[in-house]
Amino acid sequence: MRPKASEVLYHPLFWSAELRLSFLRDTSDRIELEDRETDSPLLKALESTASLALGAKWDEKMEPAFLNNIGRYRRYKYDSVRHLLRVMRNKLNHYRELPTEIQELIGSVPEGFDSYFKTRYPKLLIEVYKVMYAYCREEEWFLKYFEVINLQ
Repeated sequence: MRPKASEVLYHPLFWSAELRLSFLRDTSDRIELEDRETDSPLLKALESTASLALGAKWDEKMEPAFLNNIGRYRRYKYDSVRHLLRVMRNKLNHYRELPTEIQELIGSVPEGFDSYFKTRYPKLLIEVYKVMYAYCREEEWFLKYFEVINLQ
C-alpha cells in the first residue's frame, strides 16, 4: 500500500515553488476555458473544494493593500477557488507592473510569491491537484504534472 519512490518524488508537496506556481497558473488558464453557463463538472468539482482549499473566504487572509490592488481591475467572489487562482495568475503574470508596496508584500517570484499564498492557503495546491488529476490528467497541457502517475 506504500507509494513508490517515484510517486513520492513527483508528489506536488515536493514540487519546487516554480513548478507549483506553473501548475496553479496552468489550472487557472484551463478553467477559464470552461463554459460558465453549462454547469461544468470540472468547475463544480473545483468549487466543491473551497471549504478545504480556502478554509474561509480568501479575502480574510489578505492584507487590505493587496485587496485594494486587485479590486481596481475586477470584482472577485471571495469564496471561489477559481477566482483566487485567477488573482494568483494575474498577479504572477503582471508582477513587474505591481506597485513596489505589493511586490514587497507578496515577495519575489517564485519563492516569496509561492510562500505568500502557500502560508495562507496550505491546502489549495493539493485540493486543486486532486481535481485536475481527476478531470485533466490526460490533457496534453497537464501531462507534465501527472506523467509519473499516468505511466502506471
